[in-house]
Amino acid sequence: MLKNLKLASEEKYIDDQYAAQALGLDKSAFSKMWRKTPEEAKRFRPAKISKIKKAFPEYNIEWLLGRSDIKFIKDVLEFPHNQLPKLLNISNTRSLGEISNDEMSIFDNEGNTKFYEISPGIYRMKVPIIPETAKAGYLTGFADAEHLDQEYIVTTVHKYHKGVYKAFRVVGDSMDADRRTTFVHGDIIIGREIRQELWTSRFHTHKYPFYAFVTQSDGIIFKELIDHDVEKGIITLHSLNEDRDTYPDFTLNLEDVAFIYNIVKREVEI
Repeated sequence: MLKNLKLASEEKYIDDQYAAQALGLDKSAFSKMWRKTPEEAKRFRPAKISKIKKAFPEYNIEWLLGRSDIKFIKDVLEFPHNQLPKLLNISNTRSLGEISNDEMSIFDNEGNTKFYEISPGIYRMKVPIIPETAKAGYLTGFADAEHLDQEYIVTTVHKYHKGVYKAFRVVGDSMDADRRTTFVHGDIIIGREIRQELWTSRFHTHKYPFYAFVTQSDGIIFKELIDHDVEKGIITLHSLNEDRDTYPDFTLNLEDVAFIYNIVKREVEI
């Protein structure tokens, strides 16, 4: 088994599916690849080797294929020259060096959301999680990370979107339903802030039906938005839980709202 290739995929991509995408494979084909032995890997075609190098540029290809103890390509360059012959099939090209985290990161205009490009078209996104204490009407310092005991979630996305993002934990069962789209207690939802000057236009509920509202009086409210009276600034919110006696639809005046986030991703609690 190519245990180093498997280890590198876990370190860099977290999930085999994303590693497979970076290699241009499906998950099953990638699983077959890393289950090969180092002896079998010697028969990999040059095109396959090239794909592995492209998906894992900071790793030494010989280490990935189980033929070297030197893990990173930068360490190959620093290795004593007289010992290099002990390594098999090391490329005679020169690395341009490892990109530092600061050089890999991308910030939006406000400098809030941090992205790392880990492979072409695949990014890791670092988002602050708003603590549950914020749900009790706590707004002081909400927008200032220095005032919060900050915790973060790092997730994988396939596009770099400008904007300010926050993550929230789902509390309770008001959005829990026996259907494909459901949000259970403990799930983490990630939302992109909608600037206040855009609140006078109708929200794009066909694309983003779920929103988190940070209110002055009721803390953070997470619901499906089903109606928006633009003229009056009144929105109607809906719970997915079908118990209408406990979770009826209700209206919210946007004058009571400090921040709005349209939910773009859910991380399921396992």
